[in-house]
Amino acid sequence: MAFRRSISQDELRARLSPEQRAQHETTYQASRGGHFPTPPKPIPGTPKTEQNR
Repeated sequence: MAFRRSISQDELRARLSPEQRAQHETTYQASRGGHFPTPPKPIPGTPKTEQNR
């Protein structure tokens, strides 16, 4: 019986729920030299606090 050395990224991505995909989403930023996590989007109607700044 042969063992697979790795699992493809497409197969792993297919197992994630839409909420998990959004949590791990990245964007490409050439000025910074690669992919970085997407900053959280502000929710309209919520006040800004010291923690959110």
